[in-house]
Amino acid sequence: MRNVHRGDAIEIENLYRSFVFPDLPRNPARADSLQNLHGTSVGEAIYIVEGLSRAMNVAGDVCEFGCNEGATSRLLASEIAPDDKRLLWLFDSFEGLPAPTEQDRLIDDIAGLGSIERYQGVLLAREDQVRDKLALVKFPENRIRLVKGWLDKTLTSAAVGPLDKIAFAYIDLDFYEPIKISLAFVHGKMPVGGVIVVDDYGFFSEGAKLSVDEFLAAHPGCYDMKLPIEAAGKFCVLTKIAGVSPLRAG
Repeated sequence: MRNVHRGDAIEIENLYRSFVFPDLPRNPARADSLQNLHGTSVGEAIYIVEGLSRAMNVAGDVCEFGCNEGATSRLLASEIAPDDKRLLWLFDSFEGLPAPTEQDRLIDDIAGLGSIERYQGVLLAREDQVRDKLALVKFPENRIRLVKGWLDKTLTSAAVGPLDKIAFAYIDLDFYEPIKISLAFVHGKMPVGGVIVVDDYGFFSEGAKLSVDEFLAAHPGCYDMKLPIEAAGKFCVLTKIAGVSPLRAG
């Protein structure tokens, strides 16, 4: 949902609070971030907020993989308490979408381009767009880690050396390979109680759902996986419930 009015965002949040998340903490600043989403529905954003709230009970930083223009980055930043010293890690190529792989078959032609191959380079954004949005919520500059580049390079670089624990991750990467890479990276750094939200599960490209399904199969018993109510959109929420698969323990 885009271009919603502030009052609409508040009303939608109240509906979710009444019927889905009665224990969701209130945040007076949330409506502005919900009003200015780009490419993310208000419903999905509320699931993101709820998952982040639960994840704040465990140690670790907050990550977004695929931040685009930074609208969801702004939402995440506004939900981290001012006295919380966690870092906000934002990863994006800033070159648009990568080339799809054979696992990426088109489900929903969201831009009417006719083929999955034509989406390479689409969703191009700039770093300054992200920083400008974070400035709106006055998130401390010294707690932002904006990492530019393709994940197969950046997640093995010295730039992520200080990132040893991840409490929450939002993954919005559309295609099979980058989602697969990011899930593997997050798994090794996420304590029990951490939360991952993966966008586009069963939407746009088949690769998004396939990468998640393969990840869960590779780590049986480690995650509780939930799908949202239909009105919220297409994504999934993974909560880490065990550090090691019971089938592989010992």
